[in-house]
Amino acid sequence: MTLAVGKRANMLARIANTLYWMGRYLERTEHLARYLRVQYFTTQDAPMSQNRDFVLGSIVNMAGIPWEEGKPFVESEILHAVALDTNNPMSILSAITSARENARGMRNIISTELWEVINKYYHFVNNYPVSYFKTRGLYDFTLNAGEHCSVIRGYMDSTLTHNDVWALIRLGVHLERTTQIARIISCKLYDIYVLTGQNENMSVENYQYTVLLKLLEGFDMNRHHYKAAPDRQKTMEFLILNADFPRSLAFNLRQIQYFVRKLGLREHTPDSIGFVVGRLCAQYQYLLYPEIEDKVGEFVSETLAKVYELHGSLDKNYFHV
Repeated sequence: MTLAVGKRANMLARIANTLYWMGRYLERTEHLARYLRVQYFTTQDAPMSQNRDFVLGSIVNMAGIPWEEGKPFVESEILHAVALDTNNPMSILSAITSARENARGMRNIISTELWEVINKYYHFVNNYPVSYFKTRGLYDFTLNAGEHCSVIRGYMDSTLTHNDVWALIRLGVHLERTTQIARIISCKLYDIYVLTGQNENMSVENYQYTVLLKLLEGFDMNRHHYKAAPDRQKTMEFLILNADFPRSLAFNLRQIQYFVRKLGLREHTPDSIGFVVGRLCAQYQYLLYPEIEDKVGEFVSETLAKVYELHGSLDKNYFHV
């Protein structure tokens, strides 16, 4: 399948867009579920005073839930909005519903096995009792959501021919993962600002870096890599620049470049997708942490903006020809 021109290209562009967004929606559900679980439970055991509003505010910030300034946080409403609210287009239920619809439309070109595990995940989320979730089901729900996503990614790689169909899904997965990593880092940097009020409090700050690593499933590998407890430099360097950790920005940008090339979107001109991705990857490849140490939040925000621009270019030039 190639993104050519004419009537056939329009059909293929529609298919490409559907596959790409299927990957994005699936990946989004996992990050939302993990953020809910880790942020909610880990911070309850924090070695400092953290009230409920801090935890809920962080969740609202990460999930992008509209919340009127000054309105009291209601725990059950916020947790439901992120996970099971059909009226919230960013909820886990909305995302897996969209992913399932995309997969159903592509059943003739994806494997039966992949369709079945996506469908199973949808039914798990859609049928989860709301009342149970609001009172005591958060851990069970979010843990199962992550496990479903892991199974789905396994079937992507093990049951699909590694052709353009697979590459488009994987492109969506890694672009969404890059987006979520950047947003999670930004949210936790903001949490640290709120907790410390710009005053040095190393115990509070370093604990939040531990939470951040757990949010991206990198705590153990960070300890293994540095042979020391996490701090600002070890955490940021690992999650931003480590090219071997699957949940770092550098790793996922490189994966985006790989799938862009596999789809034939090469570096022909300075405004081409391949050129833009290649330039961004090159910046990361030769970047040293001391160069961004004093502006790490700004740097992550700039990367996120570039990823959004990359998606916009893909959408304009390849998914709607």
